[in-house]
Amino acid sequence: MTTFDLAEVRKLAADLNADLDRCDNGEGFECDTLDSMLRHYARVCRDFVCAVSDWHHEVFAGRVEMVGAVEARWKAEGQKLRVRAEGVLRRGQQMEEPCFSLDGVADLGYAISELGRVLDGWVTPKRAVGPAPRHVRAADGAALDAARRQVDALPPLPADWRPNDPEVQKFFRKRDAS
Repeated sequence: MTTFDLAEVRKLAADLNADLDRCDNGEGFECDTLDSMLRHYARVCRDFVCAVSDWHHEVFAGRVEMVGAVEARWKAEGQKLRVRAEGVLRRGQQMEEPCFSLDGVADLGYAISELGRVLDGWVTPKRAVGPAPRHVRAADGAALDAARRQVDALPPLPADWRPNDPEVQKFFRKRDAS
């Protein structure tokens, strides 16, 4: 996914739901036991959280436009996934006995808590406005001369000035010693 438009989010959600439907129906070897089903649901929850994180990052970086309908769809699909995964988790917890444990219960519980952290603490992404990444530009001679004149026109630092940063202080001590 690169553009994260509404159609893509719908497709991602449809694919996840179809995958979970196959798992619920016991199709294939990936969900042939309850423990593997729990682990599968945990993986789907983690994949969803990663996709939302990627979308947030793309909006922040300015590569994707923030669209309210897309955000609403992410939230809605996340809530549906959480409800569905919590149902499977409850089933796994009921099947555990004092002398038998399903490792997938802990895995799914953690994945649901991560999904819940994202959904309950939802922050609408915004494009970064500054400071922006620096872009290297080829400077012509006139621009370099103008920059040199500006630097030369700056007033000198006071004679007793020392930097606050210890690493920079080391540099000045070395420079002054030579």
